Amino acid sequence: MSPGGEGGALTADEVERWRERFPILARCTYLINNSLGAMPDTVPASLRQFTDAWATEGVEAWAARWLPEVRRIADLVGSLIGAPPGTTVVHQNVATLASMVLSSLPLDAGRDRVVVTDLEWPGHRYLLSGYQRRHGLHVEVVPTDGVEVDAARLAAAIDERTLFVPISQVVYRSGAITDVATVCARAREVGAVTMVDGYHAAGHMLVDVGAIGCDFYVGGSVKWLCGGPGVSYLHVRPGTAHRFVPVEVGWLGHERPFAFSDAWETADGAMGWLGGTPSIPSVYAAREGYRIVAEVGPDRIRATSLALTARLVEGALERGASVRTPLDPGRRAGAVTIDLGPETEAASRRLIDAGIIVDYRAGAGIRVGAHFFNTLQECDALLDALRA
Repeated sequence: MSPGGEGGALTADEVERWRERFPILARCTYLINNSLGAMPDTVPASLRQFTDAWATEGVEAWAARWLPEVRRIADLVGSLIGAPPGTTVVHQNVATLASMVLSSLPLDAGRDRVVVTDLEWPGHRYLLSGYQRRHGLHVEVVPTDGVEVDAARLAAAIDERTLFVPISQVVYRSGAITDVATVCARAREVGAVTMVDGYHAAGHMLVDVGAIGCDFYVGGSVKWLCGGPGVSYLHVRPGTAHRFVPVEVGWLGHERPFAFSDAWETADGAMGWLGGTPSIPSVYAAREGYRIVAEVGPDRIRATSLALTARLVEGALERGASVRTPLDPGRRAGAVTIDLGPETEAASRRLIDAGIIVDYRAGAGIRVGAHFFNTLQECDALLDALRA
């Protein structure tokens, strides 16, 4: 790594110290943090705090510990995407949050279009297809080259009849970064609502939801945030929460949940999106990854990531492989997709059998997600093992 310092890549010594915090690195070469981030070593102790409170405080733990922790963790993850306090809420998965967002939008004859690309996360496409069948929503799919989203082309498809534009900040298949700010600016011009999916961005990139200008920003803990499954988050743009009232709600999103009123009253800000009872153990696990990302700093993680992806891209090309990730460092996130042609899937299994953990996506290739605690030597080991 190049010399570190504030805003710069981590030094080799810093990387070695952080490696000690992730137990899986002692048993394999773990290069799939874009799918499931490595677990921090403090997660078991954090989960014990949850179980100790349950064992000793019982139901009193809800008010004394668990619900306050849910709010604290929401603000912590919000700080990692540039969100002001009180504008982010945690939930259990993005699928539910996307459904809640869509349920909050008025379905009328004047606005019946949703604009997406063919590289959008399939879960969002599944949800939209249900609305298309049941409510007559018209879904326009903007084609891409299979690697990157042309933001100008997507923006041009958004017009005054457009209701909703869900767009991923980073393409899950290729690691390509999308110019979501341009898309959101066009949507604002015509009054369309935007939901940016940052699942593959937050945790290893600098994210500023204010600069993006989206109405909603969603993501989760499974990947670069190293928080494990069971926690997602939603940011609602300040000053707009009153415009969007989801139909799909839960009791903890009520203004006075413990009053058990028969009438619905939406809680202020993002808390109105809290929904039903959250997965408290998952929150306690996820916070450890959030804390580490905050301590290292997204700027330094990004700088470190750029060196790792450069090594992977250059090494794959030198070995005759195709790279289905942008070659321009400014247009790619932390994951690199490598294509070896017909032997790609077999190569991915061979790598895993050798203790080099990656994954394979049909039609894309071998996805490699090196995080700030990975090394150039690990990238070289993967490159050397690509071909039998």
